[in-house]
Amino acid sequence: RVDYLLANSNFTASRIRKYWRRESEVLYPPVNVNRFEWNKPREDFYLSVCRLVPNKRVDLLVRAFNKLKLPLIIVGDGVEKSYLKDLAGPTVQILGFQSMEKIENLMSKCRAFVYAGIEDFGIAPVEAMAAGSPVIAFGKGGVLDTVKCFNSNSAKGATGLLFSAQTLKSLVEAIEYFNEKQLWRELNPELIRNWANSFSQDSFKIRFEKTINRAWSEHKNSCDIGTSDLRS
Repeated sequence: RVDYLLANSNFTASRIRKYWRRESEVLYPPVNVNRFEWNKPREDFYLSVCRLVPNKRVDLLVRAFNKLKLPLIIVGDGVEKSYLKDLAGPTVQILGFQSMEKIENLMSKCRAFVYAGIEDFGIAPVEAMAAGSPVIAFGKGGVLDTVKCFNSNSAKGATGLLFSAQTLKSLVEAIEYFNEKQLWRELNPELIRNWANSFSQDSFKIRFEKTINRAWSEHKNSCDIGTSDLRS
């Protein structure tokens, strides 16, 4: 009996279509982009911020950076924390829970934000882009809406690099490519931040108001048509 469905990404909309056989409108959730500074110098480390649970596939990140011997900082807490600490090599730091201020500072300085999980939307990659950080992520789920993938033919408008399979090999190849090509120098942090602004709280309020007004107007019109049919 629901009249109107909203989805937080095209990934979610496709699942609604598959399982409910209903169409939905995509309305991205609000992200507090104003928390972050985008114009700080980039430092020599990669960053991941998420809950340390199996579906986030942080183990892939740890294994990849162990293999590449590149510096990775992981922020988060969860059931896999001890396991990941045992798995981590000398270039991987697992900091556990950190304050919002610490996370904001790390995002504004990291070489890139890395993510190997599948999210319906994914707030953290957008927050990283709000801090001017390029994103390296598995190309499935909400990141297909939020991260504009680098193309070797043209870097214009790109905000990150997506890898095609949720495997160690695919992730390692993406990080190697990013590092060897020094893409953090090519992907403009100000342009990345400007793109993240399209997911801001203010942008959400504007889109949400338009969506509600349109849905309400359509509902009233359908009610009016139904009433006139009964009268006739």
